[in-house]
Amino acid sequence: MKKRYIFMAIVAIMVIFFFVGLLFDSSKTTEAYTSAYPRIGQKIWTFNMNKHEWRNYNKNDDDLSKEDIILQVQGFEGNGGYTTYRLITGNMQVPKEDVWVGEGSQEFLKDKALYSYFPKNFEYYEVVFNGVKFVSRKLVTEEVVKLFDGYKIIKVSELQNGTLPLKYSKKEDKYIILNDVGEDFYKYYIVPNDSKKLEIEEFSNKFRIYDSVDIKIQRLEGCSKAYPCYEISVK
Repeated sequence: MKKRYIFMAIVAIMVIFFFVGLLFDSSKTTEAYTSAYPRIGQKIWTFNMNKHEWRNYNKNDDDLSKEDIILQVQGFEGNGGYTTYRLITGNMQVPKEDVWVGEGSQEFLKDKALYSYFPKNFEYYEVVFNGVKFVSRKLVTEEVVKLFDGYKIIKVSELQNGTLPLKYSKKEDKYIILNDVGEDFYKYYIVPNDSKKLEIEEFSNKFRIYDSVDIKIQRLEGCSKAYPCYEISVK
């Protein structure tokens, strides 16, 4: 009888440890998610109107400043999921209107400028203040090359001519696909995305090659006349 109680106690302890482990893993996953993606209500970017410079929001930044404009994550609006920011500023000359950036856009700072990647279009933009409001200005190819030093540009127009052959080189192993034909790349992704030969970087059109590999840019449902696939062969 005692052995039975001991056995049941051991099983109960194991079950408790199992659920504690699940809760711990869940909290770590949640923490990783919230650190990687801005939370709604989070103050994230600060723009200085006098210096025309962006910076990461600091807790010491003044919401009532006459010089600084703070952007707070508002959410995702509309069917396309536009990234929106609530504008916080003490300057009454600047309308406190929500700032709409782009569909599922990813914003990032570099050299005191705020940029945005639009995954639906495979395009990059700069978020600029025109004296009254914030607008998105599309970057030309030369600006993208300068922004991502060391990366080689592949234009969609090159991919439309058939399989694009590339020669593998450790000196030229980083690439960015840019949309120069105005096509919609909603739900497009690069495969293989789980291979040691290819690494998809922080943006869906940006990748690094580690070995010879056949690459395909496609939608989840595969290739069709309406949504053609694009191929790259690295040898």
